[in-house]
Amino acid sequence: MSASPEELIAINSLLISREAAFARVHSVENQINALLGETYPFDPPGVVVPSTIKKKTTQPNKSKAKAKPFKARRLNDGEVGYRMTWIDKGQPLEQTATDLRTLDTIMQQSLPGMKLLKVETLDLNGQIAEILLSK
Repeated sequence: MSASPEELIAINSLLISREAAFARVHSVENQINALLGETYPFDPPGVVVPSTIKKKTTQPNKSKAKAKPFKARRLNDGEVGYRMTWIDKGQPLEQTATDLRTLDTIMQQSLPGMKLLKVETLDLNGQIAEILLSK
């Protein structure tokens, strides 16, 4: 679940109000019990609180094979870097990296609108040594 900062502030405000309402109900029930000197048999609330509803858990369909995320390999002898090609907001972009950690960082921090198209290894002359991923 992803929410904007404004939505998170609104959610937190509502959760605080919810907690205050539960505390108020608890306080009122304790006051009633204190007046009676014993525990009063309270009926459950007439409304269903959504957080008490048990949801059905669905089993994932095992027949569908999940696509494994792309995992780059280390550079072989004669390879000096990686070139990644992706589309961001309809524009093709290229990025080169000489280190596997840099490549992994760039791939993990991609934005929602980005789509990785190709990962290649490069030789000393900047030519393609091997295509690791092509979509």
